[in-house]
Order: sequence, then C-alpha cells, then structure tokens
Amino acid sequence: THARARRATEIAAMPPRAKKITDAFKAQKASAVAAHGKAKAQGVTIANDDDDDTKLEEDLHELKTFDLTMKYGPCIGLTRLERFDRAEAHGLSPPKKVLEIIHRRGDDAKWTECLWHGTRIT
Repeated sequence: THARARRATEIAAMPPRAKKITDAFKAQKASAVAAHGKAKAQGVTIANDDDDDTKLEEDLHELKTFDLTMKYGPCIGLTRLERFDRAEAHGLSPPKKVLEIIHRRGDDAKWTECLWHGTRIT
C-alpha cells in the first residue's frame, strides 16, 4: 500500500499529458462519420478524401507502368507526353489513359516526367 501511495503522488506531480495528434483526429473522425451518415440518409453523395488518394495512387501506378513498359521505347530524356507521341507515331498503341492523366494532372514534373527523371547514374 505504501508503494501505491507513492505512485499516486508521483502521478499527481507529473505535468499534464501532452496532446497527441490522434486526440484531434478521433473527434474529427466521429464528426465526419456523423455528417456522412446524415448525408447518406438524405441521399447525398459526399466526396471522400480517401477516394481522391486512391485515384491519385491509381494514376501514379498507371504512369509508372507506362514508364516501365519497354515496348513503348526508351523513357530517359523524354517527357511522358513526348514518349507517348513517339510511341503512337511508331504504331505502338500506348494506353490512351496515360495521355488523359497527363492532360488532367497538369504541368507538375511528378506527372509529366518519367519515373527516372532527376536520377543520377554514377
């Protein structure tokens, strides 16, 4: 019992627990679930951030697959659009989805440059 009393005193003397990032997340998650439930009951579709992340990952996977498919020719030194156009000009039938992703995603190098862009070979 003496050890319990000492432990209780130690705990009481401890500074308050620092907030964790998960403390805020749980509150947000509960409110987001509640809002989604209400919207679903009213027949409203809510865009989910997870859906956006999934689409982003799918697009990146599609572009990386294009980069790694050698039948469309080399990708070093070419943008994805240049490589796509080159492959199409040679009758190699590159996936139209790649062209659509490049146009939809814009001018960011993440989307326009090949997987190996910026990689130094030593």
